[in-house]
Amino acid sequence: MLCFGGLFTPIKHINGRVLGRKRVVKTIRFKQSKRTLNGSIIYNIMIYNKEEVAWFKTKKDRFWELSNMAGGMPIYWPLEQNKANRWNSSEQLYQASKYDKDAVCLPASNDWGEPNVRKRIFSQKTPRGAKMTQKCAVKAGLVRKDWDSEQEIRIKAMVWVLELKLYWNRKTFGKVLAETQAKYIVEVSGKDSFWGCIEKGHNELVGENNLGKVLMNLRARSSDIIEGRFTYSNGFLLE
Repeated sequence: MLCFGGLFTPIKHINGRVLGRKRVVKTIRFKQSKRTLNGSIIYNIMIYNKEEVAWFKTKKDRFWELSNMAGGMPIYWPLEQNKANRWNSSEQLYQASKYDKDAVCLPASNDWGEPNVRKRIFSQKTPRGAKMTQKCAVKAGLVRKDWDSEQEIRIKAMVWVLELKLYWNRKTFGKVLAETQAKYIVEVSGKDSFWGCIEKGHNELVGENNLGKVLMNLRARSSDIIEGRFTYSNGFLLE
């Protein structure tokens, strides 16, 4: 069972001002959000002390391999190591999970290329390429209808993809994940406060940090995952 235990302790406020900022992490519950993943509330604004957490943002950072934008860590899905099943990055497989296998859309800058969105994502060599080539499909409204819904498919798909990333890359991704020890893991972003956190003031990281929460859950279950005991064994690629 997926669980983000220990991350959701509420904190006190006075007139909207957060108290006690010296702690490593604090949580603000969303008053209107009741959405959960296997019984655990997910959407909470987290406030972290940057000096006390394992964070990553760019290739220069110690824990960069935890990012979906990090290359050199292929995933094989289905679970058979051959060229036909090779996804070049976790980002590639995650983006492909957003679309039906027959979804068609071409970027305006490349109207002569592969129209099938999933095939075009699969052909990309880099994580950034996989992310950028599907932007037109987002604008065209082709993302699966349950992606951002109460079913939380986008988070479940991230869990699935990162478990596969660990399974196939335990000497790289797995090593860096273990090096975070018991620290909170935070993706620092310039604008994405859903998956990561944004720097606010001196050493303060603020956001939902859902990617970090998934990574911490992954770290806690790493031995099971390496043995092939996945949370979602069938995956999230639409057929």
